[in-house]
Amino acid sequence: MNDMTDMPDNTAMPTEKQEKAPAVEIRDILFRDMTISETEVTVNVAVKNPMPVAVSLKKIEFTLNRVAEDDDGVIRDKYLGKGMRENVRLAPSSETVIGIDVLLKNSSLLSAAADFLTGSVTVKVAGTVSFDLKIFAPAIRFEETKIVNGLPSILSKKLEEF
Repeated sequence: MNDMTDMPDNTAMPTEKQEKAPAVEIRDILFRDMTISETEVTVNVAVKNPMPVAVSLKKIEFTLNRVAEDDDGVIRDKYLGKGMRENVRLAPSSETVIGIDVLLKNSSLLSAAADFLTGSVTVKVAGTVSFDLKIFAPAIRFEETKIVNGLPSILSKKLEEF
């Protein structure tokens, strides 16, 4: 068993350092309100603190992009807006869901309007989260793609409420 190809692949096994690192997950993106000029969405972000001590989240910031296919068949990110929140306390060994409201200009949403009206929109959220650990403030990058339910889904939920 001297041949390196006979050795088991352990690359998928987490190290202790990986298990202790904070993690960020996008839970959902909700369309909240719409006016003639702006659309308000809430991005719910879950921040996991695996450490046995409370941690201060110094800042979380991100950009929202629509992921769509251009006329030439190339899939591209199209900027929609950005969000930011500061100074959130994370309890020890916990997960905290943070709702971040974002105002988007409808002029940037025009290209997504047809998808939203007829079905759903694919959105990519990418950014950084910085933790204040007193000695240093590490920044962790995150990126996630989500499908946001469009008008047909919203209308069906409203009808169920009646």
